[in-house]
Amino acid sequence: MSNKIRCSNCGEYIPENARVCMYCNNIIRTKKKKSPKLAFVIILWAIVIAALGCTAYYFYERFAFLEIDASKLINVNLEGSTGDANAYLSIDEESDYFKANATGEDAPLLTEVFETSDLDKAREMQIALKADIYIATDPKDTHFLLRKGIESVKASSLDKISGIRNGDVLTVTVRCDEKALKKFNIRLINTTYTVSVSDLNSVESLNAFADVTISYSGTEGFGKAEINTSKCQPIVSDNFTFSITKSSNNGELSNGDTVTVVANCTSASYNPDDSTIDYNGKKYAVSRSSSSEFTVSGLESSKELDPFENVTINFTGISPRVTATGVNTDSASEIIKNTFEYTISQSSNLSLGDVITVKAEYKPGFDDESLLENGFTLLKSKRTYIVENVDSYAEKAKTIDFTNIKAQMHKLLSSFKGYEIKLIDSYFNTAKPKTTVEPYNQYFELYQIKLDTGTIYRIIEADNIYTSANGELKFSVNDNAKNSGMKDILIEQFVKSDKNYKTKKLKTKITAINT
Repeated sequence: MSNKIRCSNCGEYIPENARVCMYCNNIIRTKKKKSPKLAFVIILWAIVIAALGCTAYYFYERFAFLEIDASKLINVNLEGSTGDANAYLSIDEESDYFKANATGEDAPLLTEVFETSDLDKAREMQIALKADIYIATDPKDTHFLLRKGIESVKASSLDKISGIRNGDVLTVTVRCDEKALKKFNIRLINTTYTVSVSDLNSVESLNAFADVTISYSGTEGFGKAEINTSKCQPIVSDNFTFSITKSSNNGELSNGDTVTVVANCTSASYNPDDSTIDYNGKKYAVSRSSSSEFTVSGLESSKELDPFENVTINFTGISPRVTATGVNTDSASEIIKNTFEYTISQSSNLSLGDVITVKAEYKPGFDDESLLENGFTLLKSKRTYIVENVDSYAEKAKTIDFTNIKAQMHKLLSSFKGYEIKLIDSYFNTAKPKTTVEPYNQYFELYQIKLDTGTIYRIIEADNIYTSANGELKFSVNDNAKNSGMKDILIEQFVKSDKNYKTKKLKTKITAINT
């Protein structure tokens, strides 16, 4: 049975070899079957042509263009320390892609495409890459452009530009205008690549208080704190100032109290954005202002202060005419020198053995409280001193050993050629109290001298007889002897004439004087 086909006009089935439809007279057009061999040949040629085309395109692409590796053209720059570093891009001006000179020896990649004689064109290609370069100066600006008429490398970017630390992997994406680059037979490859971050400096935390110590002075309730930074490292001394807060009540401290010290960073290199400073090429994490507390210890209780400790009195003159000229504090402590002034109850007409009272009073600006602030309480304000270690006039003749005095007085008689010289009387004068008469005391000897021409009387005087502080007898003999023929007149005129003296006639044994 023959196969049937459907009429394309009426849809009835008719024999497949029919030329006209028996139902509607429609002319039947049949398709001729292609030869299987012809089809195979056609397909084979198509494959060959395609392969040749791909190969040609490959070699064209491979040798007609200079392929520039974007990762060798663009630098990834890092600034800062790990954890807070910033990244930005710039053109690598030292790349081999930019090296071309008159010989071409320094431009191997450029001269691969062009003949040595065509270096001008090579330079144009170099200029296309390098001309009108814009390099970001702000690390936060992540883009740069390479321009020549139209943009050739439009924009390059980083996937991360801040807060970068060691171990991060940054992705660089380079976008380019391929059409513009082809004008110079340039193709950019490796336009997306990664960079591993390493070798960033670590940010070292800096404790400004590490070597700060506090010293305490004064006493309980009046203690003072002082900051000591002598052992601090130079980075601390150069970049910080320290102060004690007012709330610490410095000057009124007791053991166990807390002192708050504030450290302020004064460094010009302080970066408030990341709280760091740069010092000697390294970055340190610091606080603009920080504080630390210290506990007060070592304060002692107040001590009793004797304002007369190592204080002496200066005396001048000879008893009973000694004068207290002042208080000597040369050997006293500084607190005594600075705090007290003194008054003396009696300062003149003092005698050996007298007792005087000295009073210690505060200088202006000082009182019991200020003394307590320095750790002391006042022990006493008065003290008595004895007048001692001074020279002393002889006030009574019986206290004097006249041996040396008489010997010197008798020498003055050697000028007389009398045949008989006798000591017949002696007198002792002392100044009356509260007088300033000089000399203080006088010793007179009255001599009877018989001459060939008659009898005369002569008085010789020794003045200011005293015992020194070391026990030595001192005196002076007045060689201006007085002569008279009348004994009583001589005594009245030279011994008893000054009413400021008390005169006492001494018991005298008449004695011949051998001159």
